[in-house]
Amino acid sequence: MSDAESSSNGARRRGPGALDRLVIFHFSTLLIFTAWAFGGQAPWVRAVIAAWGAAGVLLFIIGCVTRPKATAGDTTWPALRFLWPLWLYDVIVIASCFNPNFNETLIAGRPSLVMADPVWWLPSAARPLLAWKELWQFNVIVLSCFNICLVLQRRGLIRTVLFVMGLNAVALAVFGTFQKLAHSDGLWFGLVPSPNPKYFSTFIYHNHWGAFTLLNTAVCVGLLFHYLRRGGERDIWHSPVLLGALATLLLALSVPLSASRSCTVLTGLLLFGALTHFLLRLVRRRRERHESALLPVAAIVFAALLAVAAIAYLSREVIAQRTRLTTEQLAHIAKEDTLNSRLTLYRDTWRMAAAKPAFGWGLESYAHVFWVFNTQRTAEAVFYIPFYAEAHNDWLQSLAETGFVGTGLLALLLLGPLLSVPWRRVGSVIPRYLLAGCVIVLLYAWVEFPFANPAVMLTFCATFYCAVRYAMLDIREQEKEPR
Repeated sequence: MSDAESSSNGARRRGPGALDRLVIFHFSTLLIFTAWAFGGQAPWVRAVIAAWGAAGVLLFIIGCVTRPKATAGDTTWPALRFLWPLWLYDVIVIASCFNPNFNETLIAGRPSLVMADPVWWLPSAARPLLAWKELWQFNVIVLSCFNICLVLQRRGLIRTVLFVMGLNAVALAVFGTFQKLAHSDGLWFGLVPSPNPKYFSTFIYHNHWGAFTLLNTAVCVGLLFHYLRRGGERDIWHSPVLLGALATLLLALSVPLSASRSCTVLTGLLLFGALTHFLLRLVRRRRERHESALLPVAAIVFAALLAVAAIAYLSREVIAQRTRLTTEQLAHIAKEDTLNSRLTLYRDTWRMAAAKPAFGWGLESYAHVFWVFNTQRTAEAVFYIPFYAEAHNDWLQSLAETGFVGTGLLALLLLGPLLSVPWRRVGSVIPRYLLAGCVIVLLYAWVEFPFANPAVMLTFCATFYCAVRYAMLDIREQEKEPR
C-alpha cells in the first residue's frame, strides 16, 4: 500500500478533523442566520454577514497553509488555480474606489450626486464606500463557500453540508407555508412589517425565495438519488428516501404558495426531469431482472399526480390570483407599442453598460447612475422618472457596474473549477443535480435579480463548490478502488 493510500485510509478512520468541523460549523451558522434573518436583506444583517464572514476568510488562510500535498490531480494552491479571477476582480474594484465618477455635493440643502471627471481609462466607482462594502460581502461569501472545496477531504462531509442546506430550507418552507395559510400580514407571523407585499417565509421578495428553493430542491433531489443508488436497507420503506421525498415535496409546495410564477415553472421542470430520470432508471433495472415495469411506473406516476393535485389545491388561491394578474398583464402588453416596461429597462441598462464597456460604472452603482439613462416616464406624470434599484437582470447589471472585464472575471471564477473536473469519470449523480440547480438560477438571472439576495448568493456558491469538490473526491475514490 502506498503512502497516499495509507494516509487516506487513516483519515477515514480518524474522521473529520478540527478544521473540517470549523468549516462546516462556520458555513452552517452563516447560512442559517442569513436565511432566517430576512434572507440577509436588512442593513443590520449585512453588517453581521460581513463580520462573521471574516471568520471564513481566516479559515481560508488556515486551509491554504495547512493543506496537504497535492494528490490525484489536485493542487497545493487551489487559491491560485481557481480563485485568480476573484483576486483580479478585487484589484479592479479597489482601484475604482480611488477614481470616483460622481461627487457628492449639496443642492438646495440636500446631498446629491453630480458627474465628476475621473481618469477615463481606469476603473471608476460612483459610490466608493458602497463598493467597498459590497466587495467585502462578496469575498466573505465566496471564500466561506470555497472552504468546502479547499478543506473537506471526504464525500460524507460534503453530504453533511448538503443535509444542513436541505434541512434549513425545508424548515423555512414549513414556516412560510404555515405563515401563508394563516394569512399573516407581515414577516414572522405579522411581527415584522414587510416592505414588500410579495414576501414568503422570512424572505422579503418572493422571487428570491423561489431562487433559494430552486437550489435547495436540486440539493434534495441529488441526495435522494444518492440513497436510491446506494441502497443498503431492506427496502425503500426502511431508507431515508421517503423522508427525503417528503422534504422535497414540502419545498415544491412553497414555491407556488410564494406566488413566484417563474420559479414555479422552473421548479416543476427540475422535478419533472428528476422524475423522468428515476422512471428510466427503474425501467432499466426491471428489464435487467426480466420483470415488468408497468405496475411500479404506473404507481409512481399516480403518486406524482396526487402530489401535484395536493400542491395545486393548497395553492389554489395564490394560483388564481397570479393567473388573473398574468391575464391582465398580457392584455396590457397587447395594447402597448413596446412589449412592456421590462424590455425598456433592459434596453436602457444596456445603454448604461455601453457607455463604459470595459470596467463599468462601479460596483453597487446601478441605483445611483441608472437615472441618467432611464427613458421611462409614468403615465400620471410625464416628468416623473421611475426609480430602479435593480436592473431585474443580474447579467446586464453586472455589465453596467463592472463592465465586460469584471463580468468576464466572474464567469471565469465559475468556469475554472468547472473545467478542471473530467466529468465523464464522475460516477455520482449528486454533483450533476447540484450543477443543474446552479445553471437554472444562472439562466433565471437573465430575467430577475436573484444574486442581489445574500442568502441566494451564499446557497449558490455553496451548491457550486460542493458539486465541484464532490466530483473531485468521487474520481479520487474510484482511482483508489482495486482493479
